[in-house]
Amino acid sequence: MPKQLTIAQAQQQLPNLPSELTDEPIIITQDGVPVIAALSYTHLTELLETLDILTDTEFVTKLRQSIVQSEQGNTIPWENAKAQLGL
Repeated sequence: MPKQLTIAQAQQQLPNLPSELTDEPIIITQDGVPVIAALSYTHLTELLETLDILTDTEFVTKLRQSIVQSEQGNTIPWENAKAQLGL
């Protein structure tokens, strides 16, 4: 579970928050209710990239088809794939 801080605690710990955000977000609460999620810039960019991928419906459809094919053993050897791609 992510660490939780009150707004007052977050204000006091603000200089140290970047070093604490390396593993998971910190939830900042007001009156016991989560109101802010603090996360590292790296995690934010990764999340935005993931959202971008998941909103590409054509890509997601092909990805799901590929997963099913792989689970069914419908794969080709790496060397054959490289040859088909001209690598």
